Amino acid sequence: PGYDSDGFGAILLFAACHLPDSSIPRYGYVMENLLRYIMGTLERMVADRYVLVCLSGAAARGQIPSFGWMKRCYRAMDRRLRKSLQAVIIVHPTWYIKALVTLFQPFLSPTFSGKVQFAASLRELSRLVPLEPAHVPEPI
Repeated sequence: PGYDSDGFGAILLFAACHLPDSSIPRYGYVMENLLRYIMGTLERMVADRYVLVCLSGAAARGQIPSFGWMKRCYRAMDRRLRKSLQAVIIVHPTWYIKALVTLFQPFLSPTFSGKVQFAASLRELSRLVPLEPAHVPEPI
């Protein structure tokens, strides 16, 4: 996580290139435990407003979580975490990710769908949030 003195509390990076491939044995079990880990980490770390940055560059198709899993993540967040979330920025989005977000936008709350942004490059991301304190994985 990085911290910004200009209005955001935490800037949390989530790199899809480090996720397991969906072809591994017991993938569902691994992702369920990852969900629990993420929620526990958010509960401990987030005391104020935060931004979630999803780095999808350098990730294979099988490493991109399903929409159902992402929806479970959002539903697992308590009200305080959902209210504190300022933005979800998806960096290097594939056409698949853009299509999923567009298709499911009518089923998402207007408040949440308004928080989703896309950044085509790290340069574009740096205009949205400061990257200096953050560690962007080398493959990205």
